[in-house]
Amino acid sequence: MTVIELIHELNKYPSEMQVFVAERKTEFAYGLVNSVISKTINIKEDPYDDEVLAIEQVLIIDEE
Repeated sequence: MTVIELIHELNKYPSEMQVFVAERKTEFAYGLVNSVISKTINIKEDPYDDEVLAIEQVLIIDEE
């Protein structure tokens, strides 16, 4: 994805949304961004904890 493509994708969403980077899919140190998606996620103190502290609608930048 180019800079202009990323800006175009980001402009579709409210400017106050939090942005997260998705988990890496390859072994390389860097990966090309291929998608920007909106997703509802559970915020937890620990990934293995059952207690959900908050539910947030966020943007995720991903290499897939």
